[in-house]
Amino acid sequence: MSDERVLVVPRGDLFLSGEETPQGFIPGDGRPYLERMAHRGRFAARRSAEEDPGLKQIIPYGLVTSGDRVFLLRRTRGGAEARLHDLLSLGVGGHVNPQDGAPGRGGEILERAFLRELEEELVVDSSYRLRVAGVLNDESNAVGQVHFGVVYRVDLEAPRIRVREVGQLEGRWVRRADLAGETAGMETWSRFLALELSRPDDVEDRCCDLL
Repeated sequence: MSDERVLVVPRGDLFLSGEETPQGFIPGDGRPYLERMAHRGRFAARRSAEEDPGLKQIIPYGLVTSGDRVFLLRRTRGGAEARLHDLLSLGVGGHVNPQDGAPGRGGEILERAFLRELEEELVVDSSYRLRVAGVLNDESNAVGQVHFGVVYRVDLEAPRIRVREVGQLEGRWVRRADLAGETAGMETWSRFLALELSRPDDVEDRCCDLL
């Protein structure tokens, strides 16, 4: 982390004055936030950004599904981020770095960063459809206060997927109806998504085509 640079947006530029700060999962195409990222995003040192609630680090965060099943991950103690050890996650993703492109490219740079993270963490042996499903924000804890998620949904034609980073992750398929029994061990963002998936009018019906 010492010299890593990540995409950030000043809090006051991402959440405009007079707007209610979002909390939880907000379904939709995320367009207002993507536009603000494109206009006001910049790269900053991750080490300092982690301690600065005036900046929001932008995290592409992908939900992998196949039919009525969701791919559930467990972050093992081999992972670099100690705060996530042993927690369950519905999301694949990570920070946006300069190698992914210029901040002004908006959704393009986020998609490129997400696909890079997907390839680093998982081996996907199926064709899929990729869509923006919404955004995630959590102001209830110190970690959430410095991150902002753009949620992608990866719909696989067939459930052919496995973990690439076997020293850091474990993965298994879980039926959507069974997610409620897994939430106690989930990281916060994944709890928000699990709640959304448990509703009859779920994220599949409301997510939008990738911009």
